[in-house]
Amino acid sequence: MNDTLVLIGLTYAANSLMEQVPAGETRTEIFGEERSVTRAEWYEGGREGMKPSVMFVTPSINYTGQQEAELRGRRYVIYRTYRRRDSEETELYLEEKAGVAYG
Repeated sequence: MNDTLVLIGLTYAANSLMEQVPAGETRTEIFGEERSVTRAEWYEGGREGMKPSVMFVTPSINYTGQQEAELRGRRYVIYRTYRRRDSEETELYLEEKAGVAYG
């Protein structure tokens, strides 16, 4: 496991109406292994209007429910996770985030 992924979580704060609103991001760098999504994952995601891009495998202790990630400067949405039964690892399925310009 020699690839790195930055997990991005939102922090919240109360506004003047005491409503919880996004106030910033927390960024946590984790180690794991980048893999390609399977043909079946890509096909099923496409049927649901998604564009599966990457699967990232990491020890389960590293993932605490974040919904976004960054890999090599590209921002992704974590659209699905799978905790492997045969090991202490979690698969994170990433879809490139729409509306973000790169370059």
